[in-house]
Amino acid sequence: LEPAQMRAPELDGGWSVKDSLAHIAAWEKVLLDIVGKYRRGETVVLWAPGFEIDGTNGEEQMNRYNAYLFEQHRERDLADVLDDFRETFMQVVALIESLSDAEIFDANHFPARNGRALIIFIVGDTYEHYDEHIGWIRAWRDKTA
Repeated sequence: LEPAQMRAPELDGGWSVKDSLAHIAAWEKVLLDIVGKYRRGETVVLWAPGFEIDGTNGEEQMNRYNAYLFEQHRERDLADVLDDFRETFMQVVALIESLSDAEIFDANHFPARNGRALIIFIVGDTYEHYDEHIGWIRAWRDKTA
């Protein structure tokens, strides 16, 4: 895509490709932060301070947090977003490579996960998340081609 195309607010909700990349990188930073806290045995707040989930409001809080992230990143320069996206992705790759099989797959390895294996969190913030946004980007691209 050309830079102008990446900045165009043509995706669902008036987002641009740039906004989607900033959004993905922001959620990857959440993953990096939270997994680091799990590993250090620190208290974890999902999703972030001010956007805590309590088991009944997860979807609502995630939508609020997504709107917050959109507003935080919408004015960023495309080159900055692309650099951040690439760097954050590489940090996620390095994190995943550093995790043991037990850390990834053992549902009881991190007590703060309440019996949920870390793989669920990793999948949701990586390839499932990429697939969701790639679908919107491809649909827009195919419509405009």
